[in-house]
Amino acid sequence: MATTIAIWTDFVALFGAARIDIDSIASIQEKAPNIVAYALPAVFLLTIIEFIFSHSGDHKTYEKKETLGSLLVGLGNLIVNILMKAFLIYGAIWIYNLLPWRMEMSWWTLIPCFILYDCCSYWSHRISHFNRFFWATHVVHHSAEHYNLTVAFRQSWVQHFKTVFFIPLAMLGFHPVVFLVASQLSTLYQFWVHTEAIGKLNPFIEKYFGTPSNHRVHHGSQAKYLDKNFGATFMVWDHLFGTFQYEEEKPVYGLTTPLENKTNPFVLNFHEYRDMLEDVRKSDGIRECLFFIFASPGKIYLHKLKRDPQQQPERESSGHAKATAIILMIMLLLNQMLNAQPVPDSHPLPTPTGKNLLFFLQRTPDANTVIYELNYREDGTLDPEAPVKGSWIRYEEQSKTKELSSIEKKFAYGLKCKALGNDQYEIRLVAYKKMPMYLLKSGTDNKYHIYIKDEGKNLLLKRVFVKVNGGSFWFPKVTYIDLITANSETGMEILKRINI
Repeated sequence: MATTIAIWTDFVALFGAARIDIDSIASIQEKAPNIVAYALPAVFLLTIIEFIFSHSGDHKTYEKKETLGSLLVGLGNLIVNILMKAFLIYGAIWIYNLLPWRMEMSWWTLIPCFILYDCCSYWSHRISHFNRFFWATHVVHHSAEHYNLTVAFRQSWVQHFKTVFFIPLAMLGFHPVVFLVASQLSTLYQFWVHTEAIGKLNPFIEKYFGTPSNHRVHHGSQAKYLDKNFGATFMVWDHLFGTFQYEEEKPVYGLTTPLENKTNPFVLNFHEYRDMLEDVRKSDGIRECLFFIFASPGKIYLHKLKRDPQQQPERESSGHAKATAIILMIMLLLNQMLNAQPVPDSHPLPTPTGKNLLFFLQRTPDANTVIYELNYREDGTLDPEAPVKGSWIRYEEQSKTKELSSIEKKFAYGLKCKALGNDQYEIRLVAYKKMPMYLLKSGTDNKYHIYIKDEGKNLLLKRVFVKVNGGSFWFPKVTYIDLITANSETGMEILKRINI
C-alpha cells in the first residue's frame, strides 16, 4: 500500500512543473539536442553510397533531373526549418505555460511522447491524403517517380501547416524539449525507409514497424497501394484503422498525374496550390469554392469530370483520355498522308498475332495496322536500349511487315524507352511524351506486357482503334477512339471510348 501511494505521489508530482520563462528560450534550445543536424553527415554518406551502387549497377533508382529536384526541395526545406525553429519553440513553450498539468523535464517521458507523436503523425499523414488543402502540403513528397533516399528530402516548404495535428499532444503537458526531441527522432527514422536497396525484413518487423517495404507500398500508385501505410515508425495504427497493406507486386512510383517539370522546386512545392486557385476562380458559389479547397483530391477529380466531361484536367497524362486522343490525332494525320490503304466496310479489321506482340493500333477505313512488339537481340535477350519496336502490317500487300520510316519514328509512332531496373521499362510515345506506359513482367504468366495507369490503376493495353467517318485527306473526321484494355488484377476487359 505504501509503495502504491509513493508511486502515485511521484506521478502527481511529475505534473507540477513550473512555468518556463519565455526569455530563457536560448537555454531550452541548448537542452534540446539537434539530432537531425548531428545525423546529416551519415544521411549524406548513405545517400552517396546508394547513388554509386545505383549508377554502377543494373538497378537504376536515380534519375538526374529528379534527383536535382529532390536536393533543391531539401535545401529549401532546411532553410524554412531554420527560420521556423524559434517560432515553433515559442509556440511549444506558450502552450506548456497555459496548462495546469505541466510535466517535469524527464527523459523517460520521451517514450510515451514518441508513441503518441507517431499516432498524431499517422492522422496528419492520413488526412493529408483526403483533404486537398493539406494534400498540397504533402504532394511534393509523392511526386518522385524513382524511389531512393533523396525522396526523404522532398518535404514541403509549407508542411508546418500540419502542426495543428500535433497541438493535442502538446496539450498533454510534455516538456517542450521532450516534444521537440520526439519530433526529430520521428523525422530521422523516416529517412531510411525511402530505399529499394533493402528488401523485406523479419515478418514481425514488417507487421508492426515502418520499413522500406511498407513505405514503398505507400508511394505506389497502383489501386491496391493508394492511401495505405500512413504510419511513420509504427504500423500499429494502420492495423487498427484498416489502412495496412503488405508489399506484393513492385510499386509504380509517382503521382497518378505525373509532373512534367521534375527540377523546379517552386513548381514541385506549389503546383497543387496553383491548380487549387484556378479551380476556385472557376467555382460556382461559395460551396463549390470550399469543396475545391477542402475535399479529397479523388472526389474533386470526379466532380470536375461530372461537371464538364468534355474538359478533362490537362495535367492528367497517365492513361488519360484527352492525352491519348491528342496522340492518336497526330498519328492519324501522318498515317493518312503516308500509308492509307482502304478496306471494304464488309471486311472487319484483322487481328494481328504473335508471341512477341504487346499491343496494336488500327483505324477504319484503313486496313494497315501498327504493331508494337518485344525487341529481342540475336542472342535472345531483350534489347535494354530499345525493348519495344513498332512496325507496319500491310494487309493490302499480303500482310507484309514493314519497318516504320524515320519520319514516323521521330514524329508519330516511335518510342522513347528508359530502363527502370529489375527488368522494368518506362515507354513513351514520341508524339506525346507526357503519357508514360510501363513494360513490366506480369506476376501471373511471367511475360512482358504494356500497362498504362488510369486513376491509379494498372490497365493492360491491348488495342487502340480509331473510327474515321469522312472528312478530307488532310483533316479526317474522327468519330471516336477506343482504348481496349484489361484490368491487370481481374483480367476483365475494359473499353474506354473517347467521343470526338
